[in-house]
Amino acid sequence: MPRERRERLILDVAGQVFAQAGYESAPMDEIAERAGVSKPMLYTYFGSKEGLYLAYIERAGGELLKRLTGARAHDASPAAILRARINEFLAFVEEHDDGWRVLFRELASTRPFAERLAELREQIAGAIRRMLEDGADACTGYSPPAADAVAHALVGAGESLANWWLDHPEIPRDQVAVWYFGVVQAVVSGADER
Repeated sequence: MPRERRERLILDVAGQVFAQAGYESAPMDEIAERAGVSKPMLYTYFGSKEGLYLAYIERAGGELLKRLTGARAHDASPAAILRARINEFLAFVEEHDDGWRVLFRELASTRPFAERLAELREQIAGAIRRMLEDGADACTGYSPPAADAVAHALVGAGESLANWWLDHPEIPRDQVAVWYFGVVQAVVSGADER
């Protein structure tokens, strides 16, 4: 098996194990066994358990950012673009629930990695802030302080909603998207200073 494919497989399995057991309790033996590789191979590829965890965080965080910044709509209206980005965000949570759990549940409580989570949140808020400042996605031309405040509010709301939704998987993604779109519209239209 080519190295790149094997790494993807190991990271897929590691994400499942980290999401289920948490970083501290996740056994490298189990990750190796479930990935069909030897434990020494894990260390050859990633150096340490911390290196494996960081590689998984980078992959999951990168995928989330890519989806949030790359979402497009057939209809180029601001509302359609916003809906497309919300849908991509929720699709990531639904399709990569292990990734979400590691990034925004496990990582938040794992001290050595909390700094990386803060950086990821800032990257997401930065992408939203740029949209707000540029007048895209359902609002026009927020000033930098207002755009930054609104962006952070939306990140917090999205993170909280996604965590709630993981505990209520019976609710369809489309319904959650409608609710989140309503929250986003309320926050964006409720900000006085632009």
